[in-house]
Amino acid sequence: MRIFSHRNRPVHLGPYPLERLARRPGVPEPEPIERRRRTLAIEQPDNSAALANSMRTYIDIMDRMRRGPVAPKPGPIPEDRSARSEHLKAACYYLDASMAGVCDVPRHALLDKPVVNESLARSVSRKYAAGSADNVMAEASVREGRDAWARDQQSTGDLAAHCSSLVILAEYTRKPEVDEPGGPWIAGTQAQRAALRAAEVGAVVSNYLRFLGYDATLHTGTATEVDLDALLLASGLAEVGDAGEVVNPYLGSGFDVVAITTTLELAADGVLAKRSASERWKAHGPGWWLGFGGARAGFQGRLFKDRPFHMGMYPMETVARVDSPTTRIEAEKVQRNPKRADMFLRAAIGDLGEKAKRELENFRMITKSPFGHAMIPVLGGMVPLQYGAEAEDVAPGYDDPAKNSEMVKAALHYMGADMVGICEVPDYAWYSHDIDGSEIEPYHKYGIAILVDQGYETMEGGSGDDWISGAQSMRAYMRAQLVGGVVADQLRRLGFSARGHSVIDQDVLHIPIILLAGLGELARIGELVLNPFVGPRFKSGIITTNMPLKPDKPIDFGLQDFCNKCNKCARECPTSAIPFGDKIMFNGYEIWKPDVEKCARYRITNSAGSMCGRCMKTCPFNLEGVAAERPFLWSAMNLPFTREWIAKLDDKVGNGRINPVKKWWWDIDSDEAGNLIPAQRVNERQLNFREQPTDQKLACYPPELQPKSGDPPTSPDRKRGMDAYRERVTRR
Repeated sequence: MRIFSHRNRPVHLGPYPLERLARRPGVPEPEPIERRRRTLAIEQPDNSAALANSMRTYIDIMDRMRRGPVAPKPGPIPEDRSARSEHLKAACYYLDASMAGVCDVPRHALLDKPVVNESLARSVSRKYAAGSADNVMAEASVREGRDAWARDQQSTGDLAAHCSSLVILAEYTRKPEVDEPGGPWIAGTQAQRAALRAAEVGAVVSNYLRFLGYDATLHTGTATEVDLDALLLASGLAEVGDAGEVVNPYLGSGFDVVAITTTLELAADGVLAKRSASERWKAHGPGWWLGFGGARAGFQGRLFKDRPFHMGMYPMETVARVDSPTTRIEAEKVQRNPKRADMFLRAAIGDLGEKAKRELENFRMITKSPFGHAMIPVLGGMVPLQYGAEAEDVAPGYDDPAKNSEMVKAALHYMGADMVGICEVPDYAWYSHDIDGSEIEPYHKYGIAILVDQGYETMEGGSGDDWISGAQSMRAYMRAQLVGGVVADQLRRLGFSARGHSVIDQDVLHIPIILLAGLGELARIGELVLNPFVGPRFKSGIITTNMPLKPDKPIDFGLQDFCNKCNKCARECPTSAIPFGDKIMFNGYEIWKPDVEKCARYRITNSAGSMCGRCMKTCPFNLEGVAAERPFLWSAMNLPFTREWIAKLDDKVGNGRINPVKKWWWDIDSDEAGNLIPAQRVNERQLNFREQPTDQKLACYPPELQPKSGDPPTSPDRKRGMDAYRERVTRR
């Protein structure tokens, strides 16, 4: 937990106070480095339980995206090199890089003999297979992922035209011990974990640069044409230590690094200068130790410094557990849904009309903005790794469900999940039929829910439905798919059947699993689980498995009462799709039922932004995580009489407004030919204090009003949907 808010700290400065370090201009001469970075070995063949063995294929995916096609026309970006550098560093920080720096590419950094990822050449013939291949909504992701799989990336061409480099660091956590929960899997894998996390950021940003029309090559610890140590020094992210090693002033040697070289001209940050006594005080004095200005405080130490890995970074152990969810579920009345009934898939098929269908072609509602588009090849590239056959023999030592659960949670938190919960998967949480109409029989007993925060800072800078909104979703989905994929592969290696369920391809509904796994309660927003520490500001991934696990209990932090006393999300919804009124019974659930047709139409066809998450942006539980918020959060969770007052206070202090300090992205759209153009319209909504409508027109579509698998385009019968909603309101 931080003491000082970062509300006035620009995103491009990052979490660490690099601005406190003395610098000098220019490119350093080659320095005598005694201990140079070695080519990173990923697998640990002598330790079959090591999680690093499951990271190999994911690192290969990132290396396959080292290069790629470049847009023929450059996008509309600023001429100012400093603005470009700040933008790209902010993008890295949004993707959770620990540090980012910029330098000119020194000629001495070019290697005489490139480092080659031999694994790519061995696996390039591996067949790309995706269960979502027939899913028209996922078609663009699958296509771009398949294209990436076809690259072996051993011949990267001439880098002579690359003038600038963006250098990206991913830090180590505290040292995992072999004898702690999760230790047998994660101990000794720090370098591989950091390499994968850095490569993920690098893959997205290099895709982004190429979509903007500038050539870019990613250089990783497993495949590079440049000396990464030389670029660390040139970018001011490292200096030569007393023992001749390359060290970072705040991380020491506890990090891994990737770099992107590009033809886009950027402003260099300058190299680190020798620090005087006063400059050392500035860099590592009380201001750094306490985190003045919102930077990460020195006293916080490494990630997980004071936390067991299996418990995660958020104190979920402090939230009350209950035997049943706070939402009433009549399981025997819940009808399973076919995938054909999903409103986004319906739009892709044509149920919502031609305009919505066009926006789903090539996943345009996301890909029209180049930063959101940059994550699509990564998402698509990981799809084939969601599945796989388990080892023939089950590894010994996995008979204890409680111990297994701790191992799984520790591994997921270590890799980058923000929160993890486990439940038994009820039949109603499985889709009934696949896209092709084939029946889905539940095939695993347990579900592992993975939550990834969409990022408070960037959400503060936007309206919730502007040009970064779609990328916020994709980033969280991408991270959940990455960390879940690594751990699912680990389970299969140990002999347990396991399958990942991502936004691209899933056989289960995420919401009931998240709810039953004790990660939140259903909120007024409707078909969304709200967590006490990050609110609704997350996306999810799911692993289903037959590994013996210990389920978590659902939680109760008073949200049903709080939402009864707060209608901020309903008030702020651009389409009035969230009900102001009471819950209704819908398909066995007693919930605040949103109008999913209204919601989906707006998110898909939003012409002044990409998608929408305004309900998340304006929720009172959308918290920064500073110490000053804790008393109010505790009161909201434990003192019912304070909840209405806290909801009003949230408005009074202006939570939910746009913080311009946090806007780092460029508002870029694309035309029908795919060329990037300045966005003609930008949503810039502030808080809306409109009165509650007396007659809110909402529709719902119970199973009898939904299309069946194989049905041709079928428009929603809105009149019958509104009648169905009114009937349920009256029935109460």
